[in-house]
Amino acid sequence: METRHIKLNYEEALNAKKQLLTTELNILHTLKKIKAYKLLRKKETTTKNKLKTEITSLKTKLNLIQSTFPEQQKPKIDKRKTKHEKQSKDIQQELEDIKNKLARLKE
Repeated sequence: METRHIKLNYEEALNAKKQLLTTELNILHTLKKIKAYKLLRKKETTTKNKLKTEITSLKTKLNLIQSTFPEQQKPKIDKRKTKHEKQSKDIQQELEDIKNKLARLKE
């Protein structure tokens, strides 16, 4: 490999060295932040796993407790049907009101 040299004056060399050291400093700060971030993510993952296991155990306990309660039978109601019936009753009531008003006006 061929080595080439570039002639720099003192100020240019000093400035280049300062820039190089500043870049190294920034890289070290970045590496430090990356390590802190990785550590934080690791802690987050362990905390999430602990929370997941706690929730799972709580869920099983709740299911166990709930299974000891007596079951209540709820009547099944079709919401669509009752809503439709209610609307048709409202319309029917309005029709009768209008017919009554017309009958009173004709009298």
